[in-house]
Amino acid sequence: MSYLPFSAPNVEPIQRQLLRLVREAAETRSPLPGELELTSRLGCTRQQLRNALSGLERQGIVRRRQGTVTTVDPIALRMSVRLEEQFEHTDLLHRLGYEAEVEALSSETMPIPGRIAALMELSEDTLIASTRKRWRADGKVAMIAHNSLPLPGPMELDPAESIFDAIARIHGEAIVWEVTTPGLATLDEAMASLFEREAGEPVMTFEFVGIGASGKRLLHSMEYHDPTLVHYSMVRTARPPWA
Repeated sequence: MSYLPFSAPNVEPIQRQLLRLVREAAETRSPLPGELELTSRLGCTRQQLRNALSGLERQGIVRRRQGTVTTVDPIALRMSVRLEEQFEHTDLLHRLGYEAEVEALSSETMPIPGRIAALMELSEDTLIASTRKRWRADGKVAMIAHNSLPLPGPMELDPAESIFDAIARIHGEAIVWEVTTPGLATLDEAMASLFEREAGEPVMTFEFVGIGASGKRLLHSMEYHDPTLVHYSMVRTARPPWA
């Protein structure tokens, strides 16, 4: 098991700390504290705070009016972790103000399991890079992902490399869309140990198949999420009743 270095996402430290307070305000349905309290809690200047608030206001996450309290739009906050967007899970956790940490649990080259081979429409003698990673949010296990990346031949992957970067490098094309199937599972003994929870507890699952512009199936991923930490959303258009 090893901890992976990762580049900081495009979220400034002060804004990331502010997002933590925004998340708490959304959960309690309360306004944000006043400017003086916020600068004290964040250890920043008023100008730095205003810049951070302006960034969140542009996203619609906070609403500000002179002379009134600053409020949080919980729907806009959920929109920041939309299921149909593709990004590294570390970035997702930072978007919600968590301190994120990712660990490589295992990595090996092996023949593709039969069920995944059928889903990916690959022969069962196809080799895959099978990797498992674990993400923590403020020290708590938030997600474990088991990725299966088809390989043209035997090779080793750098566990610190983004799975999306590895796919583009190996296959010469990027994932342009994903088929996602949500589900529910209960933790067996092995997964409960990795999650640091009791066996039999429920977790949310997402099964992904990543597909390139050519139609080639480039990735299978099974993710297990603590449903109490991060709440996902998706946007869909409702059909008008007259259609």
